[in-house]
Amino acid sequence: MVDKKDGMSVKEIENFARKYTYEVFFSLVFILASFFSMAMFGVTWCIYLACLGGILGVWFPVKVEKAVRSVFQFVNKQQKPTMLVLGVLGLVVAIFLPPLVFFVLGLMGGKALYRFAMHGSGSSNNINSKK
Repeated sequence: MVDKKDGMSVKEIENFARKYTYEVFFSLVFILASFFSMAMFGVTWCIYLACLGGILGVWFPVKVEKAVRSVFQFVNKQQKPTMLVLGVLGLVVAIFLPPLVFFVLGLMGGKALYRFAMHGSGSSNNINSKK
């Protein structure tokens, strides 16, 4: 008789989270930010701050890219326990300050749209390009 497996084991979830760490983290941040923005702030603030971030990202793409690159370089240089604390801090920000998450998304979106518009699909920013 073959045992029917319901769901995933803890080991499978751990392996998945190790393999896709950033994807899982950012997905959790976006889900928490969207839920808590509706619950605590209202969606209007998030839309306005995402719009403001998009405008600033278009006008200052180099500064936004430099700031984001330095933040990620700082995080990637840390040891595992410090990275875990920073990740939990990111989740706490998503819960208590969700409009800030949408502002950063707007910054990144504005920067990406500007880069794509200026450099076209043949640039190295294209996700499908070969390096």
